[in-house]
Amino acid sequence: MPIAADILRSTADWYRPFLEPEDMSEHDVGPEWIEENFDRRDFFLGWSGGDPVGVLSTQEAGDWLYLGYVYVYEHETGRRFGPQLLDHAAECARRQGKRGLVLIAHPEATWATRAYTRFGFERIATKRDEVLDWHDGWLAPYYEEGFELYGLAVEPADDREARSASAPRSWAIAEHSRAADLSARRAAGLSQREEVSNHV
Repeated sequence: MPIAADILRSTADWYRPFLEPEDMSEHDVGPEWIEENFDRRDFFLGWSGGDPVGVLSTQEAGDWLYLGYVYVYEHETGRRFGPQLLDHAAECARRQGKRGLVLIAHPEATWATRAYTRFGFERIATKRDEVLDWHDGWLAPYYEEGFELYGLAVEPADDREARSASAPRSWAIAEHSRAADLSARRAAGLSQREEVSNHV
């Protein structure tokens, strides 16, 4: 968890110009953040060449999977690690039989919103009340002022497997070779890590 916190802090200054001061505690994170979040979220660390490069957190929100954090170290941005973390999140949603992924993002965090829309997310709520009303108020504990709601439906695991089986062999090889760039490991402690290849 200290690694996850360090990754979040690396880009905190990007948010400072437009976030409310009270919401910066979700970016300038410290020991109290670790204590509060470790039990209520599943964290995954993205690794490249033995070094941590990004962090992803997931939580079950009924038939959706909520992504609270999708962050890459500031010095690792632009290397396509973010989309690989999102791929891993989508695979988690499929394995758990979820309808899709949801997350919230600030419209002025254009580096993030562009990445999400390129990946396939759609903005589904922009007004504060609409975001807070989603799923009977599920997002209320996580809401930050001005943030908007994005969603992405994922195809069921059975459909994806059938489509992958009929894909050209060259695509499967290319997909597999690029997967070696990043692995996502569940940050549940050194003794109980779930390591999962993250396919691009």
